[in-house]
Amino acid sequence: MSDTTSLQRAEDLWFSPDLVVLRAGPRLFRVFAGFLKAQSSVFADMSTFPEPASAETETMDGFPVVKLEDDPDEVEGFLKAMFYSSVFLASWAQPGFKDVVGTLRLSYKCDAPPLRRRALEHMESIYPTTLAEYDIRRDHDSETIPKLPDTLTALKVATEVGALWLLPSIYYILCKSSVSAIISEPGWNALGEKERAPCLVGHAEQTEYFPTSIAFLSDPSVGPSHWEACSLTRHNIARDNLQRVPMRAPLETSHEVLTEMKFMGVCDACMEAASARCQTDRQGFWDRLPQMFWLPPWAELEELRRAALSTS
Repeated sequence: MSDTTSLQRAEDLWFSPDLVVLRAGPRLFRVFAGFLKAQSSVFADMSTFPEPASAETETMDGFPVVKLEDDPDEVEGFLKAMFYSSVFLASWAQPGFKDVVGTLRLSYKCDAPPLRRRALEHMESIYPTTLAEYDIRRDHDSETIPKLPDTLTALKVATEVGALWLLPSIYYILCKSSVSAIISEPGWNALGEKERAPCLVGHAEQTEYFPTSIAFLSDPSVGPSHWEACSLTRHNIARDNLQRVPMRAPLETSHEVLTEMKFMGVCDACMEAASARCQTDRQGFWDRLPQMFWLPPWAELEELRRAALSTS
């Protein structure tokens, strides 16, 4: 037998063999308690976790059962992110939306910093904090833009964990839907007044802004004034858009009319001038988003973002 007297345990990598069963609703998860404690300070602080088996302790397969008062889907996403970290933490990882929001909420609740930071980064890829990032997502990831129920969930969770810098784009995407569609969703009833009121007020302002978003089409200062054909085309495009049903996506519509102008044969000089004015107006609208939804300005939101990511 070899001599083991000189061997030393690496304390940070010497996990307890104990298993624990976590129960969330009807769903069960059997995981290593030692690894769970290493990833979360909340679980680590539970000195009796898992509790020694006793007559009063619920067990399964001989292991103690710990009940969690959390959504089973969220718990499953959180545990997968923890135990199969490559599918969540890696730069190439693209976890599902439910896994992201579940991990975000529970990583705050259970104090799991690496998962919290990565969950925030995943959320930013869905709800960007700059117009440039929003345009990239719109152009390249249009098929993954979250649906209305998911965005209502994102609003609730981002507010709950204090990730206020995500809220301007969450509100904007949410308000691209009609008020009737928004309030008919079950997720609307899960929101508090502090989320509902800004949504309804901002929705009205976002809808009312639409004519302003395409005002550059009728501005004689945009483009060479002597190109009457281009001017007429721009006026016709503006007229046709204003006759549509209320438009609630000014960032998208103002960009789309440029494509329509090009298709209609507007000259290069007018296109260049209109594109520059359009982008200036779009940036101005983006800069106003926090104010529209009763949030601090972008500069303050960015400070909150940096602080959260640096301490996560």
